Amino acid sequence: MLRLVALLVAALLVPAVAEAANPVLAAAKRSANAKSTTVQLHLTAKVPGSPSVVMTGSGGTSGQRVKLRMRTSASGQRIPMDAVGLVEKSGYVMYIRSPAFEGQLPPGKSWVRIDLQKQGASVGLDFSSLIGQSQTLAPLEYGLVSTKRLGTERVAGKPTTHYRAVVDLRRAALAVPAYAKQLATVERATGTRLGRVTQDVWVGADGRIRQLRSTAPTVSQGVRGTTVQTMTFLTYDVRVSISPPPRAQVFSP
Repeated sequence: MLRLVALLVAALLVPAVAEAANPVLAAAKRSANAKSTTVQLHLTAKVPGSPSVVMTGSGGTSGQRVKLRMRTSASGQRIPMDAVGLVEKSGYVMYIRSPAFEGQLPPGKSWVRIDLQKQGASVGLDFSSLIGQSQTLAPLEYGLVSTKRLGTERVAGKPTTHYRAVVDLRRAALAVPAYAKQLATVERATGTRLGRVTQDVWVGADGRIRQLRSTAPTVSQGVRGTTVQTMTFLTYDVRVSISPPPRAQVFSP
């Protein structure tokens, strides 16, 4: 759960990218200038021999602050979850609330505070690189090989142009050291050497990204699989209020 939530947070923090004639890069730059966004999310993790794990929900960003309301479905069970991510003195922190914690927290506590940098070290992840704004779209900015226009489609009721980008992850890693660390972490965790990948991007009439879809490797009990994540951007520059939960309700492990 921690790994999936962290990857979602990283994806939400869209970085600034260099100006370019390519419509996908131009849209990424314009989208990155937004002070806030609201989004819908859908993530499916599939590993042979295991039930699929599906996460759906919605959220918003304001600078590096993120809030999510998600529902995870696996093996016939549905578990709701609220998450708030923001920067505190110790670094990036995430607060999580879920019925799955019932009976495991002290009386009066409903939120769990997770120091992502500290917890990331215990599972072999460097969350400082995952969450850093300059790394999230590093593959697209520094590893873009080609872009193909697939046609027009409506996303969340709005007209868009659908593109498919081919990205060389290793080229991006050579250009951005922090992204190289992130890539190495994913490769160690999945036992897979990553090279060229595809990413689907839907660009709206306003020149902003309206939807992103990417595929990444995942692993469960030593078995390799894939995770497909789709983010739909509903609004840009609409005020999103994000604050930590009341301190009295928070349990810090």
